[in-house]
Amino acid sequence: MARERRQGGGARLLIGLVIAGISVATYLSRRTTNELTGETQYVKLSAQQEVALGLSSAPVLTRQFGGATTDAALAGYVQSVGARLATQSAAAKTKYPFQFTVLADRKTVNAFALPGGPVFITEALLARMANEAQLAGVLGHEIGHVVARHGAEHLAKADLTAGLIGATVVVTADPDRPAESRAKAALAMATAQLITMKFGRDDELESDRLGVRFMHEAGYDPEQMGEVMKVLKAAGGGQRLEFFSTHPDPENRLERIAAEASRLPRGGALGAEAFRLNVLDRLALPATSPAPTPAPDDEAPLPRREKGAREATLSRAQLPDEARETLRLIDAAGPFPYERDGVEFKNREGRLPYRPGGYYREYTVPTPGERSRGARRIVTGANGERYYSDDHYQSFARVTP
Repeated sequence: MARERRQGGGARLLIGLVIAGISVATYLSRRTTNELTGETQYVKLSAQQEVALGLSSAPVLTRQFGGATTDAALAGYVQSVGARLATQSAAAKTKYPFQFTVLADRKTVNAFALPGGPVFITEALLARMANEAQLAGVLGHEIGHVVARHGAEHLAKADLTAGLIGATVVVTADPDRPAESRAKAALAMATAQLITMKFGRDDELESDRLGVRFMHEAGYDPEQMGEVMKVLKAAGGGQRLEFFSTHPDPENRLERIAAEASRLPRGGALGAEAFRLNVLDRLALPATSPAPTPAPDDEAPLPRREKGAREATLSRAQLPDEARETLRLIDAAGPFPYERDGVEFKNREGRLPYRPGGYYREYTVPTPGERSRGARRIVTGANGERYYSDDHYQSFARVTP
């Protein structure tokens, strides 16, 4: 019996070595040089096969995220930004037929690309960005995945991994201990997944570098790539966003993006107003607001801003003295008299235009005779907007020079 077991073990070892050898040889035979990055790669598909795979997979993936947006203007705007990146940067050398699709998913914060050119971004992610350059950063990152052929690389690695796992299972299989054999196979699979995750982190860093490069070449401010990462991390609220599940977040990512951008000339387009008109205003949802707080008889409230209503305005000269002093402190970056001055204003009442998390900040306007902070506030926007409220966010007026 022992002799038969040794003979069986030797046969399994031989078969396992043959499977492993074929898997490695097949993987190594797929060696090629990337025409854009100059890196040596091992890819399973030709560029034409990548395009065919991406086009055939795109409809299925689109349905999984609730379909494409029905807002033709929003879709056209995102397509135009993506086309600018794809045609006015080094990505144009690859000749991939890039298509940019907005997915009508307002819950999943994510963006991704398929081999060959299809790029997707959810409405939920769009709503968290502040300008066109940040959108270009996300799309540029995804274009980087395509031109670096990460999808084709992973398919080749998946074949190699499957072959090595098969060889491991054959060698370690024990007819007398099937449970133990399954445990060893599971361990082999877990090890392979760790290897794949490492490659994923390397892919993210390469796509960050390429995205920064494409942004600059297309005329956008490359430093906004780092701002995208800050927005995403803040939006997570301590939880892992779907974006970081599909895009492993390497250590020091922000620092590496900043270092890459620092090698390029400073400046570039932000496109904040175009992004507001074509994305943020189009994604704004109707606000459900509580009844206004009654005002004292001797004090008329500021007009409430309803969706679609003309925005109320006040000139700086029309503001109370205390509000003008608060604006002066904001312009001077402090110091502020209240601990909570400068915290995020979340716009829960929906009185201000919809913007992504972290866009608004609030500051106290002291009220004479009040021991507490009172009801008066200045709220600022990331693009320089100033709003004044004298009734604790029930109404706002935009402050003009």
